[in-house]
Amino acid sequence: MKKHLATLIAGVLIIGTLFGLMLYFVEKKMLLKDIIMLSILFGISMALGEIFIFEKIRNRKKEK
Repeated sequence: MKKHLATLIAGVLIIGTLFGLMLYFVEKKMLLKDIIMLSILFGISMALGEIFIFEKIRNRKKEK
């Protein structure tokens, strides 16, 4: 459980921040509030994908 929580926090902080910076420099007409919300949602979705989906894919490959 602690590993999943750390993955979730890292996903939001690292992946979300990088995605937000990319949006900030690429999308000139977006509001800062929208960029922050999108980066948080993207970070959460990538962290949840890492916890639930990608982990199962890696475990399946290790079994073969």
